[in-house]
Amino acid sequence: MSRRSGKLRRVLSRTFKERQIYHRSDGVVHFISMSSKTQIALAVIIGAALLWVAYASVNVVFKEQIIVAKDRDSRIMETTYSKRLHDAQRAYDDVSELNQILKQNFDETLTDISARHQLLQNMVERKAAIDQGLDALAEGLAEAGGPNGQRPTNGNRVMIDVAPGEPTPRQSRMSAARKLGAEQVHNSTAPQNGAASQAIKQMNKAAADLYTEQMMLLAKLEEKSNAEREELTLLLASAGVPVESLVTPAKISNTMLAQGGPFIDIAAGGEAASHFYQHANRAAMAVDELAALNKALQNVPLSSPLTVTRRFTSGFGIRRDPINGKYSRHNGMDFAAPWASPVTATADGVVRFAGTRSGFGRVVEINHGNGFVTRYAHMSRIVVKRGEKVSLHTKVGELGSSGRSTGPHVHYEVLYKGKPLNPRRFIEAGRYVFES
Repeated sequence: MSRRSGKLRRVLSRTFKERQIYHRSDGVVHFISMSSKTQIALAVIIGAALLWVAYASVNVVFKEQIIVAKDRDSRIMETTYSKRLHDAQRAYDDVSELNQILKQNFDETLTDISARHQLLQNMVERKAAIDQGLDALAEGLAEAGGPNGQRPTNGNRVMIDVAPGEPTPRQSRMSAARKLGAEQVHNSTAPQNGAASQAIKQMNKAAADLYTEQMMLLAKLEEKSNAEREELTLLLASAGVPVESLVTPAKISNTMLAQGGPFIDIAAGGEAASHFYQHANRAAMAVDELAALNKALQNVPLSSPLTVTRRFTSGFGIRRDPINGKYSRHNGMDFAAPWASPVTATADGVVRFAGTRSGFGRVVEINHGNGFVTRYAHMSRIVVKRGEKVSLHTKVGELGSSGRSTGPHVHYEVLYKGKPLNPRRFIEAGRYVFES
């Protein structure tokens, strides 16, 4: 170690020899003597200064580069942030637009479904009310039974099986309705591209399925209404009463002539809505016609005047008179039963006569409307008065043998527009109602 330090001293001594620096001023020569240590110290100071200058210069240059780099990075980050913010805003706008499209389609679909639902609900409720009325009529008629008091043998069902087979099978009509509903799925106008496409297609598919079910319900409602109307028509025809005389034909009814209201274009809902409302209008017409016929039927005398056990003793038409034995015309039916058995109204109506008449004894006549009048004679007591409203099976008197009679019975007549009709045909028609 000492050897190296001695060598270093020799190198420094040779490099930094003692020197004198001469300078002349005003003719006088001066000199400055600089020892080796002084030179070394001065060299160290100058070298340190140079190093500092170099360091400062380099530091300034690098700091500038660092600042430039940071500024560049900052601009890159700002640009990236702006781009991401723009992408986020665009995504938000897309989502908002998607929500708006979905909301618009949902609102339109819901409005259309709600409108169809309300219409269907109204028709179903009206049909249910008609069926309820027919059920009540069937139950009431079942209390009296057939002409000889026959009771139902196979349950209370509303309609009769007197209509001919349908020319178009039920399955064919249902298939046609289902096909029509399925076509609306393929004809839907959902956008082919975009985020909302799949959602709207699914919504349209669900709406189309519901549309198909609603069309099926309309077809069933129309079919059932038409079938029941045909059966009721044949029922009345079997009693000898033309339906045209009870119900105003459609061609001159209010449904054809007395119409009005603001114009609301159903075509705005597309072809599907147009098809639906066409079928709905047809079904509504069928329900209206059935309702009108059902209302008229409530006032047709289809029951027997006795609900107790009785015996049919004399029919309608030509017979041998029970008193003088001569042939005569009998305009009603005679039912024998125990004395004072309740005699009841055979349909809703208003009492137009309650008193005594020659040949009939104590008699009650009831006006049922639509030209129908029923007559109950030979009673022992009358319990109603003129102008009183009565319903099916309201007691009007008690069975007896007043007037021209050979024993306790009730003479029962059905008159239509003043003309006597065979009561048995009406009672048999009523029997079909509760037995079939």
